[in-house]
Amino acid sequence: MNLESDRLLLRPLTGHDATQDYADWLNDQEVNQYLETRHSPQTQRSCVEFIEKMNSDPASHLFGIFLKADGRHIGNAKLGFVNAQYQTGELSFFIGDKAQWGKGLTSEVVRLLTRYGFETLKLERIESGCYEQNLASLRVLLKSGYSVEGFRRRSVVLNGHRVGSFWLGILKHEFV
Repeated sequence: MNLESDRLLLRPLTGHDATQDYADWLNDQEVNQYLETRHSPQTQRSCVEFIEKMNSDPASHLFGIFLKADGRHIGNAKLGFVNAQYQTGELSFFIGDKAQWGKGLTSEVVRLLTRYGFETLKLERIESGCYEQNLASLRVLLKSGYSVEGFRRRSVVLNGHRVGSFWLGILKHEFV
């Protein structure tokens, strides 16, 4: 299933999408500073393995983010930990192509994937989190209708220091 906005196409990733550029994003300290992948070096092979693992997991819906104008892969987004019994899921995302930062694309991604979660997967609740320093992601989630539901003090380690993280959520009836 493909998801589209004016500027973006989100489609399921395949092993062919695991390019060297993709691996390079995950190894770029500026791109990966808030990603859990920062803890170990990434290769094209590890990207292929991740894609295969996500695609074989019925509780994960992994999408590549592509520019409609030229078809370029610029990042990924996922609705994971989907629990059909409780109708919940967790949203995560990143734009790896730094030339695309600051253009409002992430807001489009969050809205597309949130709509997909509610309309296609029939979820009732979607959650997402971000480190307290990641104000860009916090703004995107708030702008997209998510509400801060909690702050976990000193819950993660970032650059050798313990920092907190926000936990946000949105309910189906809140999504406009």
